[in-house]
Amino acid sequence: MPIEERNSETVPAHTDDYYEAIATQEEVYLEEGVEKLRERELLVTEETANHLRQAEAFAEKRADRAAEELITGDSDDPPLSDEQTAEMLSKTSNA
Repeated sequence: MPIEERNSETVPAHTDDYYEAIATQEEVYLEEGVEKLRERELLVTEETANHLRQAEAFAEKRADRAAEELITGDSDDPPLSDEQTAEMLSKTSNA
């Protein structure tokens, strides 16, 4: 195709309505993306909080169990009386 013929072709001019429609589509797409990110953030936050609570509960149980083992001792230690053991266990429970 000769150059003269290409110059005679007209390029369709886009109107303001066209650009407005494109901008509206982009805005809707971005708003949907932001909404999905917020939902994901909420789910991750809730899941993290649940894991944190579970870890704290596990650590507390483990500390209580360790304190009880220290108080009751093992077979090599001389035995404590039941009263002394109960008193020490109540102190760790209240702390």
